[in-house]
Amino acid sequence: MVNKVLIIRTGAIGDVVHTTALFRAIKKAYTDVEIHYLTSELIKPLLIEDIDLTKVLTINPKFKIFSKETKELINTLKQEKYDLALNLQPSFKVKLLCFLAGIKQYIYKKSFKIHAVTNFWKTGLKAFPKIKEEKELKLYLPKDALLKAQKLVKNMPRPLFIINAGGIMSKRQGRTYPTEKWVKLGNKIQEKLGGTVILNGAKEDKELLMPLNEIKNSVNYIGELPLIESCAVIAQADYMLSGDSGPLHIATALGVKSIGLYGSMPVKRTGCYCNGINIMSKKTCVPCNRRKCNFLKKSKKLFAPCMEEIEIETILEKLIL
Repeated sequence: MVNKVLIIRTGAIGDVVHTTALFRAIKKAYTDVEIHYLTSELIKPLLIEDIDLTKVLTINPKFKIFSKETKELINTLKQEKYDLALNLQPSFKVKLLCFLAGIKQYIYKKSFKIHAVTNFWKTGLKAFPKIKEEKELKLYLPKDALLKAQKLVKNMPRPLFIINAGGIMSKRQGRTYPTEKWVKLGNKIQEKLGGTVILNGAKEDKELLMPLNEIKNSVNYIGELPLIESCAVIAQADYMLSGDSGPLHIATALGVKSIGLYGSMPVKRTGCYCNGINIMSKKTCVPCNRRKCNFLKKSKKLFAPCMEEIEIETILEKLIL
C-alpha cells in the first residue's frame, strides 16, 4: 500500500506544468496518498500553493551527487520514508539520488509519439493503476501575486493579449517567432481588435526584443517580473501568443486561450494540451526536434525558416475565431 509518494521533476517549466495532471489524477483516485514534489528553487513558487501537494522540496538541477547539500537532501528524503518515487527527471544523477535515499522508483521513459502529459500519466499508471488521464491542466497561484497583477492591468483596455517572444537565446532553435513579425502581428491585433498588448519574454532577450516597443498600446514587462508575478499577469490575460515555451503551457494551465506557434518542436509531444490552438509550420522538415537548425549553421540569422514561414494572417484568423 502506498501512503506517501515523491514526484521528481526539476525542469523545464513547461514540463513541470505538464506533470501537474499526473499528481491530480493520483489524488483523485487515491485520496489518502500524501504527495511531495522535488523540483528546482526557480519552479517551486508554481507549486507551493497547490492543494494536492503536501510538501514541495527543492534541489539545484546542477547538483553534485557527493556535495554537502545533496547529502543533506538524501538524509531528508530518508527521514520522509517514501513508499516510492515517480522519477520524471530520469538523469543518471537523479536515479542515483533515489537509490542512495533508499526509495523505490518508477522511471519515466520519454516518448515523442504521445503528448508529455500522457507520457507522465503512463509512468504513474505503473504504480497507481486506478488513475485516469486528466484532460485539463491547473495551476494555483498565491493570492498576493494575483492581487498585484490585477492592479497592474486594472486600467488597461481589454482584451489583453500577451505576446511571449522570449527564448531567442535559448539552446533550442526553431521555437521563436521573428521579432519583426511579432511587431507586425501586434499592430494588426490593435487595428482589428483593439485592447492592450502585454510583452513578455526572457531577461537575456531584452535588447533583441526592443523593437516590440513599436507595437501600439503595448506594455513591456520583458525581464521585469519574477516568475510568479509574471504568471499572475498571464492569468489576467484574454489571449496568449507564443512559441513552444514555459509561459505558453502556464497560460493553458491558467485557463487562458492560447495560440502556440510550432516549428521544430513536435506538436504531438508539446502542443497546447488544453485551452489552446496549435499552428504548425508547413515546412517539409518539421518537426525536426533538433536543438540546432541545419539552415542556421552557417548563418547569422536568429530565427529558423520554419518559424519565419508562419504567416501573420494565419495567426489572426485563429485569434479572431
